[in-house]
Amino acid sequence: MLKILKNHTLQTIASANFFATLGVSIFNIILLTYAKSFPNPHWFVSVVSIVTVVPAVFGGVTGRVADQTSKKTNWLVGTKLIQAGLYLVLAQIINQRTVFIFYIIVVINLFSDIIGNYAGNLLTIVIQDRIMGEDRQQVMGINTSVGTIMEPIGQTLGVIIISQTHNYALAGVINAVTFILSAVCLTMGYHAVLSTKKVAPQPVTEGVWQVIRKVMIKTTGMGAVSYLGIIMILNGVSVGLDAILNLLFIDLAPSLNIDYSFAILLINIVYVMGSVLGSITKDTWIDHLDLFQLLLVTLGAPVIAYSTLLLYPKLIPILVSMFAVAFMSGKLDPKMFATMMPQIDPHLTGTVFGTISTIVTVASPVGSVGIVLLYNLVDGTFACVDLG
Repeated sequence: MLKILKNHTLQTIASANFFATLGVSIFNIILLTYAKSFPNPHWFVSVVSIVTVVPAVFGGVTGRVADQTSKKTNWLVGTKLIQAGLYLVLAQIINQRTVFIFYIIVVINLFSDIIGNYAGNLLTIVIQDRIMGEDRQQVMGINTSVGTIMEPIGQTLGVIIISQTHNYALAGVINAVTFILSAVCLTMGYHAVLSTKKVAPQPVTEGVWQVIRKVMIKTTGMGAVSYLGIIMILNGVSVGLDAILNLLFIDLAPSLNIDYSFAILLINIVYVMGSVLGSITKDTWIDHLDLFQLLLVTLGAPVIAYSTLLLYPKLIPILVSMFAVAFMSGKLDPKMFATMMPQIDPHLTGTVFGTISTIVTVASPVGSVGIVLLYNLVDGTFACVDLG
């Protein structure tokens, strides 16, 4: 572990991730609070919840662009500066609080997230290039954990900022500053994240889907359709769970005598704890499962969470079930990417992982939209039964 922590590439990407996630998490909790301040808050919170999952659908496109980007590290720094610029624009208009401005804010946030996904594809290529194969799972787990830890810290700061100042524009400015700091970290560690992979015309011998099929068979022993289909179901129910919690606590928080923002924050803190522990712990019985077995166990966690919301919607059981969901996700994601990475041509890394991301997250908007519609048009109980 100490040897990995001394790796300059990990230090650079983790420090950049530290600031970027801090800013995003500050603004995300404030955006939910902003949406809740409008009349008919269920609708506006629903819009935010749905749009949050849309960027992942463009993973194949952003991955292919990342593969074809010639100066990957330069563009990696550039994405942070572009995102900073977007939030500076956002800060100029957000305090007007009209419905039209709300939708502009959502679109700006959407574009920033898509750019962030492109930067994530670039980082994946850098990790494949700069990190030894035996260290990749741990590096990806640590980097993911840094971002996961910073989410509740940023959300806490977001709650404090909005409760003390009631100034949404300030959150936009702070977010912009954190992206600038992220760009500074990448610039200072430029040579540690400098990709040696050159963009060059490659002979087209097989399509991306054929590559994915071969990778799946080698790493999971299953066909791509079967394995990715299970992942799609997992993502759909997991994203639906996040959306229903955002809506559920609008009504549940007052009955529990806690503030809405604090309730969402508390859930996210527990989620972070579970995700980090899942990422950094080793040699548990779960770690000895193969990818297919791990996927099945992970799929059971959100089923338990939905059952909890349906049968016993109390704070402690909800927190425990969310911890289980996060812990299993923390185990699955780094192992899956690290196991597949050695099987992929370096010139196709972004395209393959981006396409996989797009495929498995197609169910995310469906799950999010479905649960939001069920919750608003019918009731929360029916929504939990349907997805659980």
